Order: sequence, then structure tokens, then C-alpha cells
Amino acid sequence: MTSGGIIELILAIQNALNENEEAKYYHRLDLVMLAINGMPVKEIAALYNESPTTISYWTKKAVEQGIESLKSGKHTGRKPRLTAEQFHQLDEDLRKSPADFGYEYNMWDGVVLSRHLADHYDVSIQVRQSQRIMRQLGYTLQRPQTKPSGGDPVEQEEFKKN
Repeated sequence: MTSGGIIELILAIQNALNENEEAKYYHRLDLVMLAINGMPVKEIAALYNESPTTISYWTKKAVEQGIESLKSGKHTGRKPRLTAEQFHQLDEDLRKSPADFGYEYNMWDGVVLSRHLADHYDVSIQVRQSQRIMRQLGYTLQRPQTKPSGGDPVEQEEFKKN
């Protein structure tokens, strides 16, 4: 078998292990078994293309909490700062101008939205997260295209052509 064929086979096996929750569980059990039986974690990691830190974590978890702890659990993530109702209300707010809420801006951006959330929803988040919320709601940041003032329109069009 060529080295390219071996790499493809390795990738196929890794994909099969990652697609099936039961396969993931048995794979973790296998790696923990090797570690418990004295095989160096770095060797296991190199052999199975896993992180040594992850294998150590799984081993410690299995010893302390039992093998059931190696099963994949629900990954719920962080609790949202805005409720579904607030999220819906925010969508309505973004359809209006920031000036309607007393801001000195004509367009929504991350800075203005972050301030709006703090003022009206008592939610403090960073500008980057505000931009992410805007994208989740289907809004994109669009800035007006500026043109130099006082220019000759005919010369500008001629310049564009060249």
C-alpha cells in the first residue's frame, strides 16, 4: 500500500470514529486502557493521532468518575445573555435608526449596538460579540461609499475607465 493510500485509510478510520458516538466511547476506552497498562501517553498520542493532554484527561476522568464519564455528553454551551423575547425585540430595534433611540449615529455597528444593549437590555457585551449578534439576526455592516468632494464628475468617470 502506498503512503498516500495509508494516509487516506487513517483519515477514513478517524472520520468513522468521530461520526459515531458509540465508536468515540470505545475508542476512548481503548486509549485509557493502554495508558492504565503503562504505555507512555506520548506514544499512545502519536500512534492514534490524539493529544497527549486529552488522553491524560480521559484517563484521569475514568479513574475518578468511572468509565461512563467517557461517553459524550450534551454540549450546551454558554447560556445566552439575551432571552428569545429580547432577541426578537432587538431585531425590531435594529430595523429602526439608532437616532430613534437617542444615539448620534445613523447606522448600527458593533459599538452602537453594544451601547444599546447596555442601555436598554442591561446586557454588557464586547463590540465583537455585538457584531456577531447582528450577523445572527441577518444584518450586515454597510457603510456609505464616499467620493471626494469638489471633483469633476467627467474626469472621475474618465479616471475610472483607465
